[in-house]
Amino acid sequence: MATKSAQDLPKYIPDAYPTTLIRAIYVRNYTSMKEILRPFDITPVQWRVLTNLQEFDGQNVNALAERSYTDRTNLSRAVASLEQDGLVERRREERDQRNVLVFITEAGRQRFEAARPAALQDIDFVLEGLSKSEIDTLMELLNKIKHNTYRTRRPSQVELPEVAHA
Repeated sequence: MATKSAQDLPKYIPDAYPTTLIRAIYVRNYTSMKEILRPFDITPVQWRVLTNLQEFDGQNVNALAERSYTDRTNLSRAVASLEQDGLVERRREERDQRNVLVFITEAGRQRFEAARPAALQDIDFVLEGLSKSEIDTLMELLNKIKHNTYRTRRPSQVELPEVAHA
């Protein structure tokens, strides 16, 4: 396999790549969600924990981190804070006492329900001007990209260009 030299590679213009735009959207959305959720005294990471638990209650920290798209350290901090506020509780699994599961409390459900209209309104604002068909297409494409990012990459399968050293 021939390796391309640096001058043979296309110019890298960040905004020409979907991943750069996805990151930009994420950063803007995260900042907006911090402001939207502030009156409810929850952070965006805590919001993702509550949204996942209201859908699938009783998850372990690893599963919750994966479903919340949050690294385990940040997720553990969010769960600890939510637990301190009485919004979630941790309990040992009956089958395997080594496994700790996180459950949403009634207070957590109430906080989620209080914040949900504001979060949904923000989603509507971001998607304003897109038709249902466009949103469906966007979701389909984003899910394909998401699937691709979860594939295992092998360093031997990635062709790296030779780097010229000065």
